[in-house]
Amino acid sequence: MSHPLYWPGRIFFYPVGNTPAICLTEELPPEHKADVLLLGCGDPRHILYTAYADASILNEPRKLDLTCCDYDAAVLARNTLLFTFLTDDAAEDRLSSIWNIFYHIMLDESSLSLLIEQCRKLVPLTESLDSWRQGPYAHVVTMCSSDTLSEIGRFWKLWLGTSNFNAKQAKRFKEKFQDGVKNMRKRYENNVVMTSMRSAGPVAPVTLFAVSEQFKRFWMTGVTDDRSTDTKLANNPNPTFAFSLFGDEFAVHYGTDPISGFHLAEALASSGLELSNTTASVIPQVVQAARQQFSTWCRAVIRRFQNSSASSASLMVRMYAGEALAFCQALRSVNTSAVHTPIFAAPWRQSVVQLDDTLYSPSVSSPAPTSFNVIETSNLLDHLGFQNLLPATIPLLFDSSSSTLYTEALLPAGDSPAQGILDHVCGELSTISLLLGVVPSAYISRFTTRSNTAETMMQSITTPFSTQYHERLAWKHVNFGHPSDDRHEPVSFSETPLARKLFDIYLRMFSDEDLSKRMAILSLDMPKAKRTIQSSGLIHYSRRSFALLLAHIKTKVHCDWNKVIDDLEALILEDRTLITGSNFYQEMACQLHLAGFSLPWFSPAHVRELRSQEDPPIFRAWSTVPEVVTVVLVVPRHVIAKVQADLSDAGTPILQCEIRASFKHNAFASISGSFGKLEVSGEGENKTAMVVEDRAGINGTSPLIVSFFVLSTTLIYTSCGTVGLAVRSTLGTAGLTQKLGLEMCLFKALLTDERHAHVLAKAPTTSSDMINWGHSLEPPKSDAERQGHPIHAEMDRSNTQVQSLTAHVDIVDPEGQASLSSGCAVTVERLSPNKAKLHIDQYEHVISFPFPVDAANAKLRIARKSKYVEVVAPMTLTLNVKGESNIAGNFRTAFDCGVPTLWSMHRVNLDRCPSFKLSRSRNAFDWFRPHVELTFSQRERASRARNTLPGSIPDTFVSLKDSLHCFFLSAAGLEGATQREFSLWNPEDDEFYAMILVTDIRLDIGSHTVVADSWIIPGSNDIRDKLKIAKVLSIKTDAYESEAWRHLLPLFIERCRTWKHKPNCEYLVHNTVPLYPGSGSDAKKVPWCSCGMGIGTEVLRERYGSVSAKYATRAAISPLFPVSYMEKVGLDVGDPAGPDPTRCVACGNGGISLSACARCKKAKYCSKDCQVKDWKTHKKNCVSM
Repeated sequence: MSHPLYWPGRIFFYPVGNTPAICLTEELPPEHKADVLLLGCGDPRHILYTAYADASILNEPRKLDLTCCDYDAAVLARNTLLFTFLTDDAAEDRLSSIWNIFYHIMLDESSLSLLIEQCRKLVPLTESLDSWRQGPYAHVVTMCSSDTLSEIGRFWKLWLGTSNFNAKQAKRFKEKFQDGVKNMRKRYENNVVMTSMRSAGPVAPVTLFAVSEQFKRFWMTGVTDDRSTDTKLANNPNPTFAFSLFGDEFAVHYGTDPISGFHLAEALASSGLELSNTTASVIPQVVQAARQQFSTWCRAVIRRFQNSSASSASLMVRMYAGEALAFCQALRSVNTSAVHTPIFAAPWRQSVVQLDDTLYSPSVSSPAPTSFNVIETSNLLDHLGFQNLLPATIPLLFDSSSSTLYTEALLPAGDSPAQGILDHVCGELSTISLLLGVVPSAYISRFTTRSNTAETMMQSITTPFSTQYHERLAWKHVNFGHPSDDRHEPVSFSETPLARKLFDIYLRMFSDEDLSKRMAILSLDMPKAKRTIQSSGLIHYSRRSFALLLAHIKTKVHCDWNKVIDDLEALILEDRTLITGSNFYQEMACQLHLAGFSLPWFSPAHVRELRSQEDPPIFRAWSTVPEVVTVVLVVPRHVIAKVQADLSDAGTPILQCEIRASFKHNAFASISGSFGKLEVSGEGENKTAMVVEDRAGINGTSPLIVSFFVLSTTLIYTSCGTVGLAVRSTLGTAGLTQKLGLEMCLFKALLTDERHAHVLAKAPTTSSDMINWGHSLEPPKSDAERQGHPIHAEMDRSNTQVQSLTAHVDIVDPEGQASLSSGCAVTVERLSPNKAKLHIDQYEHVISFPFPVDAANAKLRIARKSKYVEVVAPMTLTLNVKGESNIAGNFRTAFDCGVPTLWSMHRVNLDRCPSFKLSRSRNAFDWFRPHVELTFSQRERASRARNTLPGSIPDTFVSLKDSLHCFFLSAAGLEGATQREFSLWNPEDDEFYAMILVTDIRLDIGSHTVVADSWIIPGSNDIRDKLKIAKVLSIKTDAYESEAWRHLLPLFIERCRTWKHKPNCEYLVHNTVPLYPGSGSDAKKVPWCSCGMGIGTEVLRERYGSVSAKYATRAAISPLFPVSYMEKVGLDVGDPAGPDPTRCVACGNGGISLSACARCKKAKYCSKDCQVKDWKTHKKNCVSM
């Protein structure tokens, strides 16, 4: 496994979600089928909400195919139970009891009886995959493997078994269950628990004390109280909360709250509640809202199930129980090998992934998806690490402009929670994105239509003791919008700079081994030092992680990889930053070899020669010694028993194996473990081993079996040494040294001691399948197979980030060659942020760059004899956001199978967005105004003031947000009388270029914001004069903002589209969205297509007449929010214009040593290049101290 192996002493059960439900299809055009992969899927709230909120074309539901993976089969058992309930007849009549079963810790008799009755129906179906396929639920829920069905069935049997307890057993079960609940309650007895506050989105402040009180009531009574249930009747432990991966110990996470997964703003937006004394009235409202939403979403699923059959299902859910990274690797290998993939299913399991061949065999006519246009990873980033998660999932992301990979973080990281994502990626964001092949969409657009204001408020309230900050990112392919002929063109790098950049990533991934960072804790204040010590054990990477990352980058980057690996290896060997770097060198070499990289000093011939020289006793019975072997260590149970309580008290300490011989000390963090019996047979290279697992795990009596891969040359040099199992030394495990000693060794044995140590040609499993840890990857295209123009990335002098992209264009057109040879001028024209047009007299060639570049300042290398031109364009992506006048290119669209797709604007189903009316009470909390105010970053708030000065440079984003600010406050009636009719007007041209009619203000509850249900009408005089509108509020826009609106309005229309684009759609005819780019406020050149005009306009006909109904197109207008990892957000401005002292002013790079400007001492830079580059801007604000 690539992730380090944690001791399983403290495992929590997450039966219900802790973040609000989101619509999984919000980035997909409504015509596209949704193949969705949910990793760490948790409860099915996202599926339920998606079934309800998903947009459809002409009321035809989109086909949803959802593959759900969770490590804990108890989660999947609960989810499958729910879907079977919803498939049964009379499901709608049982929704109240189904809520109780799914969300209550304690159950009433009626709900418990319903649960037991359902388990009796389900258990017989789990005998085999055939029995499940022949059952009544297989057309809506399928099992990806027989092990998954077996594990899910095991929990159903446990739940059913509680109904057969005698009086003594039932009493013991209930007492144990209630003791577990009490132990969890102790964790928060004196605390205010506000995690459900985020579920209220913009109305969060109203819920501050109510959600905490509701949380405590839930854990005290075991039920949700909405004043409609009798809590006294719920006296039975809910079996679905009693059993989990941890066994029959109550392990439900202490932060579990049933209302966290729902959208509480729907109940409170119109309530007119005050900030004080609202607890009593708020609690029943939010609980009722959660229950009502659950029922509504379930009814949407029921309708889909009722219209499903074995041959046609609009909603298919597939279950897989196992570790996410292993499942991803298995799915990827299905396309290249067999469904019986030799990959360990999960940590602490020696069984391998064996997918159902009736679903995943290449010969199946309709196989289950193995690539997906939506991948939802929950907050696995917190538990597995970014650089484990992304290389595993990106290859599964379907190659489409609309395909999206979502990541979430809940645990704060870095200098501030908002900056944490940048520390997760282990480097400068644009360069890491280029290497991986995906990029956060908001990073390029500089805005998001999702609000994170609730997190900002929670953070300001709880600082410095906050333990969570929720950040959700949407990642898309970097080739968004590129023509099909150059979508797959790998970027090239020079070898030495690339090796240095990869070495920088290496140092960041293993920064826990940096002694200077440990010593830095001494300078921290007490709260921050405590958090740092607590998080020191959250180590996610082994050297296998790094090797697999390089293997992934190899598929995206073209260069001489042998040279890169040679340079990288030299840097690692010379490094003295990581105090244990040399100890892990042998593991690094082994994992690089397994990942397909060549090491100059390692080959089969080298193994043979070294074996002949050393004659190691460990290989004397072997006729042939392979390059990589497996070492297996059997640790006696009595050894574990002595320290088991200490290990569990330490939380989840990391285990690693070590080989020691004289002065040699080699450590291995990529290990597999399980409890059980090792059955060994054969000798030499034919020696094999099989594990008979003890499913009782740490609670059983069997020995611990660990195994790891190692180069055979390592064993040749150390064959007379020992192999041991140790605890990794971190700040959090320092207390274990008193019992284990400084080496932290749990157990060790001689490598030649076959009572405890075995060397095998193949790793042991629970069957005859052999583990192959090699990493099969599709090789990059050769030069002959490539198409399009090559792009070369040039690093800056410090090798921190890519500073420019060079496009090499071979002039093959005869006229172009003639013009080039004759000395005609060569120029470059900017078409969009990532596209440029090369001109040579009459010859033209469009160049697509993977990222935005500054084409206006590009340098040209012209080879007239060799007939090529190179365009060297500076990269413009930066975290140091500054005001710009031309922002039209930030609103990106592309065509995907002839359908417009949006880059950084999620789609909404307006008819599923609840409307609200703001209270007019003076005492009511005004949540709407601050929500709209928070669309401005602190820099933008300062810029608003500066823009009033004569000669100030226009910041078009600020102007655009100002217009939206006025639009929303006026439409909500907060600027006087409610205004619902608007026009966009450019006074410079005296042009009214668009009319906007607002019919409703709604909650976009999945994104915690508001949306104006609007209708857009062309602003030409002949149309405007015919409209029956008495009073229109004109919003003034200058030329730059008018052009921004020209690009933005088609996106607002497209995002809520429920109609099909016509074959003669103007977008397709002109091959552009918007139409007539560059026409600004020209009212005669309408920027949106006519396909949606007049559709669904009955509401307008009554108010404004037939003309409005004829020309209007529905649009979903929403605020545009700043990107939290790019700019400071919040209303507490402080010093909004001041630079972030932890990051380079020029490039935004953080987490490294910075040098301050010698004059003002405020601006800080990561390199001299950045300081020189920024001087033109900085000198205006540089003031000597």
